[in-house]
Amino acid sequence: MPHIFTNRGKRVCLQMKIEINYSVMRKLRFPIFLMLAVLAQACGNMKDRFELQTGDLLFSVGKENTELLIAIQNSTGRDKEVSFTHVGIVSIENDKIYVLEATAPEGVVKTPLEDFFEKTATLNDNPLIAVGRVKKEFGYTVDGAIINAEKHLGKGYDYAYSETNDQFYCSELVRFVFLDSLGNPIFEPLAMSFKNHETGTVDSYWIKHFEELDQIVPEGEPGTNPADMARSPVIEIVHEYY
Repeated sequence: MPHIFTNRGKRVCLQMKIEINYSVMRKLRFPIFLMLAVLAQACGNMKDRFELQTGDLLFSVGKENTELLIAIQNSTGRDKEVSFTHVGIVSIENDKIYVLEATAPEGVVKTPLEDFFEKTATLNDNPLIAVGRVKKEFGYTVDGAIINAEKHLGKGYDYAYSETNDQFYCSELVRFVFLDSLGNPIFEPLAMSFKNHETGTVDSYWIKHFEELDQIVPEGEPGTNPADMARSPVIEIVHEYY
């Protein structure tokens, strides 16, 4: 009898425990679901909380679908890759984040980070921005790059895409401010191409553009562009917001 009573007692206690736990779970069900929803939202926003560093390069795609952006994408895009049309340099000052950039028509400017993001196209509500960071062996170039870039603030946009004037387009600014110990750019120049990848001919936009400048299209001249710079061996893509 004692043995039977003990087992029955255990069954009663177990049943009571289950009922209590079920009652508690019913009361906590909404808070738990709410907590899970908050956690899911937080996990979904982890990308947005990536910690930028001074000297990071923000490669982006412009929001406005202008002729210039289309022409740049046609000339620099590659299949299955984001065709970046712009790049700027992160500068953190007293916990405020800015982007040093050369943009048309303003020229070389210092833009608050939130304004930079606002100008960027999105994919599934995420900004089409990738973060490039110079590799460790080039880390010593960052401080000088910020100083050099700020020296160029106020200079005009380089519509001629020439390395021989004192104006800058976006990736040209980056190329000429990141300098090694001998004062040479760590980003090697590439032969510029203004040809549409699909047609193999110079895009009509560029023909008209350089005619208005009374210049020939500088096909093959040294330069750079954001799409190729994003693949440079001196940097690593450390984050994508999209």
